[in-house]
Amino acid sequence: MSAITVAKKDFRDAVRSRVLLGLTVLFALFTTGGAFLASWASELFEQGGAGSTLELLIALQTPAGILVPVIALVVSYRSIAGERADGSLQFLLGLPHRRRDVVLGKVLGRTGVVAVSILIGFAVGLLGLFAFVGDVSPVDYAGFTLVTILFGFVYVCLGVGLSATARSTTTAAIAALGLIVLFWVVWGTAAQILLYVIEGQLFVMPVPDWYLAFVSLPPDAAYGSAISAVLGEPQFEMAQAYDLESPPLLARPWFGFVLLACWAVVPVAVGLWRFERVDL
Repeated sequence: MSAITVAKKDFRDAVRSRVLLGLTVLFALFTTGGAFLASWASELFEQGGAGSTLELLIALQTPAGILVPVIALVVSYRSIAGERADGSLQFLLGLPHRRRDVVLGKVLGRTGVVAVSILIGFAVGLLGLFAFVGDVSPVDYAGFTLVTILFGFVYVCLGVGLSATARSTTTAAIAALGLIVLFWVVWGTAAQILLYVIEGQLFVMPVPDWYLAFVSLPPDAAYGSAISAVLGEPQFEMAQAYDLESPPLLARPWFGFVLLACWAVVPVAVGLWRFERVDL
């Protein structure tokens, strides 16, 4: 129960510092603004009424794929490195807490901050959906919200894992920024370079299975696959962009959950292994 104790303290600290309130307002504005933009785009291009729930979720997926990772990393990258820098970590470990309890407690506490802010913010944003979209499917919206929380949990695990291995908050911040650059820039660029080296050209249709599997590996692509699996709609998955009816295993919707689990477990395990051996 020691990890739960650490998590509760972490969550209470976030409430006192108004971090939770700020994130909740941000997510509420995000969903309400997304509903307005989806409705506006539907009327502009289709000459009709407000868009459907599916159209809204498609419109929200990309900005959520940017907003959630950034927020989760900002919330978590200082979780251990920050307390190590200011000396409070030694006090925390002086209590009946093992290092494993601290790492797991930080994961739970920071995930709680992100999850509660998403839940409340998206619930408030639901009012905007009824106002701007009209025909809302609560089941689809709830499914999208839960997968988004899972996505936030993955990036919290990445952030805490980095924080557990870093010797300073500066190092942790650079590592967190490096993750964003890796997943948003380097990964796609590397895929294009490999495609050119192996296939001899940059544009190959249909794309090779290995290429689709490679670009489906990052957590952001796995997030889309998981949404597709929950909603039963192909518009969110990577294979849809390449018009493939039989994608490789790594690009299939249900496998998105496997990839998200790996991106959550491995960084925490590596961070814990390193944290157990470091001299504070």
